[in-house]
Amino acid sequence: MDKIQEKAYFNIGNSEYYEGYHIKDERWNGWARPYFEKCIAELFVNNLATRDFQIVYDKYTDCYICKTLENDIVTATDIAEKKIINTKEGAKKVYDFGSIGWTWDDYTLDEIKNRENIHIITPDKLIEKDSINLDY
Repeated sequence: MDKIQEKAYFNIGNSEYYEGYHIKDERWNGWARPYFEKCIAELFVNNLATRDFQIVYDKYTDCYICKTLENDIVTATDIAEKKIINTKEGAKKVYDFGSIGWTWDDYTLDEIKNRENIHIITPDKLIEKDSINLDY
């Protein structure tokens, strides 16, 4: 049986902390390896994409394709694949952004809830649309 994935909040060097899941002891070079639900992935895809770094959802393969470009030429491609994981809330369909070499830090809600000038992004906050900053 698959291990239970724990809920945590993940940050990649900006003011947003994205709710996701991981196995705390399974790391890549010391970094967290998070899985995110689609609604959360859509938000950080919008926040992290630039002219030289594109992230697109491919509905045919149900994955996210991450492309690094130099002078409009693709120099690297990574895939965040769909997975079904076990959580305390039951099975969840998520996307594996933890296996593509990004440097995610992981936190518990208690570790970040009193920090200033941050945005904690959860599926509930997506519905409420409060405190979500999509503009940089």
